[in-house]
Amino acid sequence: MKIMLSPSIMCADLLNMGEQIRLLEEAKVDLIHFDIMDTTFTTTTMLPPMMIPAIKKITDIPVDIHVMIDKPERILDTLLPLSKGNYVSIHVETTKEAESIIQQIRSAGGKPAVALNSATPVSTLEELIPHVDMVNLILGNAGIGPRQPLDDQLLKKVEKVRKMFDDAGCRDAIVEVDGGVSFETAHRTWQKGANAFVLGTSSIYMQGKSVVEQCANLRKYLQ
Repeated sequence: MKIMLSPSIMCADLLNMGEQIRLLEEAKVDLIHFDIMDTTFTTTTMLPPMMIPAIKKITDIPVDIHVMIDKPERILDTLLPLSKGNYVSIHVETTKEAESIIQQIRSAGGKPAVALNSATPVSTLEELIPHVDMVNLILGNAGIGPRQPLDDQLLKKVEKVRKMFDDAGCRDAIVEVDGGVSFETAHRTWQKGANAFVLGTSSIYMQGKSVVEQCANLRKYLQ
């Protein structure tokens, strides 16, 4: 499986976005993780969708759009034009319209994905797995807050989702982990079948550390 690094842009220096994107290009990252929150599903707000076209103007790196709002169908008119060539994940906990939203994202040229919090059972994915390109497993709850320790339950969850994709014949699908992902967390989940990692202040955005060097170090660590 290809290792995919997805730095969380909200952890970067947002006042110097152009320079931050240039560093991610130098680091040869695979995705740019972009969180959309509005307090209907999380306790905080982050980031405005209007930033995505600005990012796409200066880079060809696909955007990993993580929608953390209740009833994401409410913003489809905004979201669908931003989907082309990008991954778009919605939370299974937030909508009864998941299958319809997934189809609309695909029709808009996007790569549909689903996300779920650590306490949400993987059984909720059964009917969706054949229709998505990625599952984002949150190591805790969506949004900014405490993370769950990486225990056997979460590791088994990663393993189960990878098996679900394999059983459905979706061997190129991505299993992503998100939430306080350290080098050790990435390594342990990689061994269970994860291959994409949302990276923030526990890994590449660390004071006194180079983002480019940390990305290179993580790839070496996983290999």
